[in-house]
Amino acid sequence: MTWKSKTSGPVRRLWATDAPREPLFATKSLKQGPWALQPKPKHEPTTQEIPVLDGALGARERDKLDGLMDQMRFDLGRGHHLEAETLLRERLKACRMSLSDAEIADLAESLRDVDRARRLREEREAEEAAAAEQEQDAEGNPPAA
Repeated sequence: MTWKSKTSGPVRRLWATDAPREPLFATKSLKQGPWALQPKPKHEPTTQEIPVLDGALGARERDKLDGLMDQMRFDLGRGHHLEAETLLRERLKACRMSLSDAEIADLAESLRDVDRARRLREEREAEEAAAAEQEQDAEGNPPAA
């Protein structure tokens, strides 16, 4: 059971932002006391420079590619704005992996069923071709082969 005085008001909590701040200007005077020889604390990096999962650095090229394809399948299934081939080239460059153009085309073709951006582009091209064909029929010109 906790007790709180009714006269003191609400209990003030201390947060990290309540700590005293460093002065904005640098002082040239030497610090005195046992803390004077202590090294300054090093700040943690703000970016992640190593993989989180164990085994990511020792993975074989085939395993890395399989993981990349799983990630691409998930991203494209959620409606990524890039087409599979463009996204695959971007991710391969980020992973520092190199594949031939034929291999990249084959992998992009295997992602065709989840590639929303490609499906929309093909539908738009089909509609434009149909509209152009109707326009030529209306003008009486023979369709171009």
